[in-house]
Amino acid sequence: MFPLFAQLNDDEAVAAVGAVLCVFLLVYLVVVILFLLTLQKALNRCSPRNRTMQPGMVWLNFIPLFNIVWQFITVARVADSLRNEFRSRGQDRGDDYGRGLGIAACVLGMISGGFNGAGDAADELALLVVAGVLGLAALGTFIAYWVKIAGYSKQIASGGYDDGGYGDYDDRDDDRRDRGRDRDDRDDGYDDGRGSRPWDRGGR
Repeated sequence: MFPLFAQLNDDEAVAAVGAVLCVFLLVYLVVVILFLLTLQKALNRCSPRNRTMQPGMVWLNFIPLFNIVWQFITVARVADSLRNEFRSRGQDRGDDYGRGLGIAACVLGMISGGFNGAGDAADELALLVVAGVLGLAALGTFIAYWVKIAGYSKQIASGGYDDGGYGDYDDRDDDRRDRGRDRDDRDDGYDDGRGSRPWDRGGR
């Protein structure tokens, strides 16, 4: 029992521990929600033709056990979508677009979680120290990945489409661009236009 709870009776101690766990869970949920919103925004700012997953699919990481595998898929597909977007803009610099950091964060998070469980069971100081170091490494890589994806998202928004400054891609933009290209194609086959100008007909 922590020294803070040593002077409490059993019921008070249980209530205090429960309150601390609830606060920790709330903070954890807020952090995860903000992180997934960043991933969703980054995907929203990519052209639909460049996305390898739909933005809303990042929320599948909330499903227990399933998210063990899905977190790796999310990292890979966000990286692929960003690469496709920057490549289509002619701005691809050969980055991995967070793939390495994201996978490292996922792996370290899983390993540190396993060490924490083993440390609680074995109650060995050395194991707890290793778990703490791994936990800090996992947190550091997670934050670095988050910042990197947010940076790519900001780059897309700053050099993106005219959307009022938010940078989120409107799927209807593809249709408007396609219609514009169709008009341009028709214009390419257009002669000098003399036959369509009423003021030129009289000279014929």
